[in-house]
Amino acid sequence: MSTAAVTRTDYVALAHELAPTFAENAAQHDRDLSFPHENMAELVRTGYTAMTVPPEFGGDGASLAELCEAQQILAGGCASTAFAVNMHVHGLAMIARLGGPSAEWACQAVRDGAVISGGFSEPGVGGNWWHPTTRAEEVEGGFVLNGRKGFFTGFPGATHLFLSAAITDDRGLPEPMAFLIPKPEQGVRVTAEWDAAGMRATGSHSLALEDLFIDEKWMVGERGNLPLLFMSGVHWAWCSFASCFVGIARAALDHVVRTQRQRVISVIGKPNAHLPGIQFKIAEMAARVAAARAHLEAAIHAEHDDVDPLRHYIDMSVMKTTVTRLAHEVVTIGMQVQGGSGLATSDPLQRMYRDVVAGLLVPPATDVVLEWAGKLALDVPIFAEPRWVG
Repeated sequence: MSTAAVTRTDYVALAHELAPTFAENAAQHDRDLSFPHENMAELVRTGYTAMTVPPEFGGDGASLAELCEAQQILAGGCASTAFAVNMHVHGLAMIARLGGPSAEWACQAVRDGAVISGGFSEPGVGGNWWHPTTRAEEVEGGFVLNGRKGFFTGFPGATHLFLSAAITDDRGLPEPMAFLIPKPEQGVRVTAEWDAAGMRATGSHSLALEDLFIDEKWMVGERGNLPLLFMSGVHWAWCSFASCFVGIARAALDHVVRTQRQRVISVIGKPNAHLPGIQFKIAEMAARVAAARAHLEAAIHAEHDDVDPLRHYIDMSVMKTTVTRLAHEVVTIGMQVQGGSGLATSDPLQRMYRDVVAGLLVPPATDVVLEWAGKLALDVPIFAEPRWVG
């Protein structure tokens, strides 16, 4: 019997290896509004995209903690690349968590090089992803989907699409469903290519689904299970999302510290690092990074299995909201330290500043999250309508 150790990839070390190369191309992709296909190909080649394939399906089964640390490092090199691949790694983890045939074939596809792009945002939904307006009509052998999707991050580099729709049951009520499908040649049309101030290289296009036929074998889980899929697996989503923005904040702090150590002010003939005002702001940045990482770590290591799904979803949403706010504050203070030079296109801090804002906009919206959390704490019905009186 062989006693040879099974080789397992260290995904944090891999992220450290890949991030500097990704950083070299980040500014160019940002300027050109181009998707980093070469980065995604490298993530596939090195097995990074397969990190959340669990052992029962032939993978390493990276822990949530390992995924989040790796994503922080990757985002410090190229936030757009980290954000795009995040849709893949956390989406796969959520599918794998469900188990069953859909999880098995999804994991095998990823081991064979598949890349998943997720699309649950829709116009008019307001971040309530478990209430899709995309409609599914049951037909022989599957479903026909019609609707619109926004912010379909990573679409240009995807081989598979993870998307949602709702079918109407016999009572006339919607049953939200999830599908993972090979990227089709027909039935999906790009209505607007991604052109935004931040996260410019993510390829977060808007799509129209027009009589898109989906074979029933591509359904993930059971009908009506979409809300449970989100709530029970939200730690994979919100922790990894938050990690991307913590990674930006960490990179911003490191960049500003390096700059202020090197930049000399002629009045004192010493580096700016000797100025008390600079020291205070660096301390503020470091404190916020530490606070963001601590809240994220607490969420990563919280109980995720034997929990109330709704409370779990709200707790993770509060963490995501708090951490992305702190990350934004870190980079904002960094801009104050750098001064006008921080706005120059030659300074990566201006790209970090534009990218980190996206964290504040990832659904669910801050006011909704705080409303949920407040009602939960006060034992007020969370989804009662009307939401308030007066």
